[in-house]
Amino acid sequence: MSPKGEPLKVSIGALDELDPDTFDWAAYRGTYKGRALITRLAAIPTLVLSSKTKPSQKALALARAAALQAIPVLKAETWDTQLYGRLCRQIEATLTGATYDESMEVDEGEGRAGPEAEGGRDVAWVAEASAAAKQEHQRLQVELNGYLSNLIKESIRLSYLSLAELAIKTGHLGEALKSYSQMREYSSGPAHQVQLGLGILEAALMFNDTTPLAGNISKVDASLDRLHPVSSTSSSAVQVNEDMTATQLAASRENVARSQAVRRSVTAKLRVSRAILALADGSYATAVRELANVEDEGGLGDWEGAAISSADMAFIAAMGALASQSRGYIRRVLLDRGSFRAALADRPWVIDLVTAFVDAQYGAALQLVQQAQPHMLLNPWLAPHAEDLAKKIRTRALVQYLEPFASVRVAAMAEAFNTSEDEMMAELCKLAEEGTVDVRIDAVDRLVTIRERDPRQEAFQGGAKTGQDIANTVQTALFRMRLKEAGVVVDPTPPQAKESRKEWWREHRGDRSDRDRSSHGVGAGGAPLLGALSS
Repeated sequence: MSPKGEPLKVSIGALDELDPDTFDWAAYRGTYKGRALITRLAAIPTLVLSSKTKPSQKALALARAAALQAIPVLKAETWDTQLYGRLCRQIEATLTGATYDESMEVDEGEGRAGPEAEGGRDVAWVAEASAAAKQEHQRLQVELNGYLSNLIKESIRLSYLSLAELAIKTGHLGEALKSYSQMREYSSGPAHQVQLGLGILEAALMFNDTTPLAGNISKVDASLDRLHPVSSTSSSAVQVNEDMTATQLAASRENVARSQAVRRSVTAKLRVSRAILALADGSYATAVRELANVEDEGGLGDWEGAAISSADMAFIAAMGALASQSRGYIRRVLLDRGSFRAALADRPWVIDLVTAFVDAQYGAALQLVQQAQPHMLLNPWLAPHAEDLAKKIRTRALVQYLEPFASVRVAAMAEAFNTSEDEMMAELCKLAEEGTVDVRIDAVDRLVTIRERDPRQEAFQGGAKTGQDIANTVQTALFRMRLKEAGVVVDPTPPQAKESRKEWWREHRGDRSDRDRSSHGVGAGGAPLLGALSS
């Protein structure tokens, strides 16, 4: 599914490079658990069966294996019969080759009984899970009604929290958000507001849905400032009075340290949420900047694997940085940090890719980008941007390759990027037309000349233009002021508007004159009305 909750339609040809029989499912699962793991595994069959191209047998086998991996976790930890039925239908579609429509509404009880590996359903589990979910919902609703009758505020808040957790367990994110919203009315302080906001953000990340993120990030941030102000998180905020004992001073410092730890933990989660939201909007630089500072705030904490994993954060940061940042920034923010390398211990090829790009080995780096495309498609957050990221990484490599040169031959560039001269010429011409690179291309000698920029001249021209604009604005204001002092009023209405206004006035003035005559007993043309004569 896409972050917006709609079926994702991308080209999945890169998945043919993966062998379903030797695919490392343990590395793909990583530290994910619970609902986040189920969503991650269920995204693969949805991606394959909803693609805009016909999936190959390898892709279908990979989708079937992912669905079969997700079902045991789903049955053990949730009562989500709707997702279970969808996974079974997807398995059946991969076996029969039938058309799969994500938007089809299928009743939970439909489907044939039989082994799940053959597209059948565990009918007994479906009935048991549905009954358990219904019974739990009724129990919580009865408790909530009792608390509402007695106006027990804290118990009402906790009841809505339990209903939200039940909705997540049954796979209904919308119902969970509704319960969270009702819970907000019974929250009594910023601590409750922070807990509520983090619950919404975590639930949204569990379901790979970025829609609730934007509005709740700002609310959590504001509540956090009230709960743990920025000034109170510094060690200097502890004010020592002469009357304070050593015990009181130690307790005060402990409170400040605790406040600092809580603020850092919440800030790290807010950074992750902002990064995922920026990634969904295609703002790769912002996503990288937020993710790069998560470890400085203490890491994911209890969100590790429950909402997102450190390995996925490092992978997203690496691909986003290659597409949007300079080599110096990538080296400083990613390669020079031990936490980045530690997070990608199971994916050493990502470190090789970043290292090759930073070392200007663009041919090797772009080959690794091609190898990374299937892994980007299998990542629910990167899948919508896989093609765009690969394109922008290649464009950035070309731009950075040209930076140190005054001129370079197309043959040398083609050799560096492992492509033909004709393809390189076509690519350079396209980039020049788009304005991405400022070059002059000699098609005869196949020579690319980089136009040198003069920052001082550009700054001078920009300043001169700004000064001229200010002078024009001042002259216009002075002229208008002199006209006003002389008693000259200029109607700013355009001539066309004046004519249309005059026509409207003529038409409506005639209608109004007729109405006035009618009200005085006079017809059109001054003739008296019959009603007036009879009276």
